[in-house]
Amino acid sequence: MRSLENKYRIFRELNTMAFGISVDSAPCKKEWAEYIDIDLTGLLCDFWPHGDVAKKYGLFIEKAGISGRANILIDEAGRIELIKIYEIPEIPDIEEIIRFLKN
Repeated sequence: MRSLENKYRIFRELNTMAFGISVDSAPCKKEWAEYIDIDLTGLLCDFWPHGDVAKKYGLFIEKAGISGRANILIDEAGRIELIKIYEIPEIPDIEEIIRFLKN
């Protein structure tokens, strides 16, 4: 999330809105955002029905009750342009997304 926050202005220049989404509740997201100093990046909750959005993208990890990590680009018409899935310990590569957007 910090990388999204740090690249906020670049995303704006590329006419792109970046959001972070997880299965955590809104109060949990609020506290977490304050703790890691997220002010500009939108944070969304996929809390109820629990993980419904993650399930639709095939990212919900049922055994753990969490969503997997991914970068997903959706165009103005709601079409998926890119899905890049990362292993849980791996940090998503925001630079890769920026390169994709510039091309």
